[in-house]
Amino acid sequence: MFEQVRPKKAALEIIGQIRQAILSGQLSPGDRLPSEKDLIIRFGVSKNTMREALRVLEVMGFLTIRQGPGGGAEVMAVDMQTTQDSIANFLHFQNTSITDLSEVRRLVEPYLAGLAAGRLRQGEIDRLAQLNQSCREALARGESIVGAKDEVDFHRTLAHVSENPVLILVTDLVNSLLTDSKHHLQPGLDFSRRVLSAHERILAALRAKDGPAAAQEMRRHVEEVEDQLLELRQQSGQAPTSRRA
Repeated sequence: MFEQVRPKKAALEIIGQIRQAILSGQLSPGDRLPSEKDLIIRFGVSKNTMREALRVLEVMGFLTIRQGPGGGAEVMAVDMQTTQDSIANFLHFQNTSITDLSEVRRLVEPYLAGLAAGRLRQGEIDRLAQLNQSCREALARGESIVGAKDEVDFHRTLAHVSENPVLILVTDLVNSLLTDSKHHLQPGLDFSRRVLSAHERILAALRAKDGPAAAQEMRRHVEEVEDQLLELRQQSGQAPTSRRA
């Protein structure tokens, strides 16, 4: 399965070969790699180079490495959090702005809300209602719901109804990045009240199974959040993080 590698790019080539073996299905989650000694012989590298490559694959989420007797490298399914962290690190260096994130939300989230209107089961509607109720109770205690799990889970629930892993990943990633911006800008309770009000309007449309209305209310919500965050940033005197916003 594996071939010897060029000395100057040994670690990178090892990473590439093992990654390709996983992505092509030659190795599956739960499979164990050959022993370290075996891998060193197959790739024709030093122990340090082999360990460096395995550590990188572990950070990437492809492997888990156990130490001691019976230990070794085992193939893992890359989870969503690891994927999000990698993409978020990349986007950090692209100076991604509130406007960039909101543009993606305008494209994706109204579609998801309209789709959910025709797919939501009663249990899922009850779940959305409970999330809104938890947010309402937090506000009654004078607590912000900005970035709170229940507030973010409202959007995650709608994404999961699509059963589309790409849409789920994009929605979760964008909302996580936007939550970072919210925490930095520290919007007040009035912002939280507007968010909850928008979620209530969206839920009402979903209960009525009115896809166009649900999409319209979600788009209105996304645009309101964008406008309020941009206004807060302007008031704080913060410079835009990209040319576009």
